[in-house]
Amino acid sequence: MLLRDNAVSLNSYSKNMDGFTLVEFLVALLIFAIGILSLTALQLRVLRGDISAHNYAQAIQVAYSMMDRLRSNRNAALAGSYNITDISEITDGDGLAPLVDDDLASWRDNELDLLPSPNVTISCSSSGNCSVTVIWDDSQGDGNVPSQSTTLNSNI
Repeated sequence: MLLRDNAVSLNSYSKNMDGFTLVEFLVALLIFAIGILSLTALQLRVLRGDISAHNYAQAIQVAYSMMDRLRSNRNAALAGSYNITDISEITDGDGLAPLVDDDLASWRDNELDLLPSPNVTISCSSSGNCSVTVIWDDSQGDGNVPSQSTTLNSNI
């Protein structure tokens, strides 16, 4: 008799547990979809941060490169030949002395143009205090993000 009672209770228990209903499945699918969308948004933020960090590191390298160029052509730098307030002031080099225009054009074409929408300000005083400010667009399609900049000051 004991065996028969257990068999009956197992059968009635299995009839109540037929599996997931469609509503339960849809709720689980919705939770899964929200999780996947959250991970996608997180990946997008990480990618934007990676691009911003790369641009910042590139801008620092570009500024150091110009400072090295100022040191290598110290007399022209002290005379103010490298002083510019906008990237549009950099003309294409002609290959003739003085070579400041060639140096600036080479720097712009090979290094500065690696940044998105770059701009630059270079200022050297006759005492040898020089400042290189590199400005770039870090918006990555978001109009609310202002331009970024980095400034390197040194005595050449």
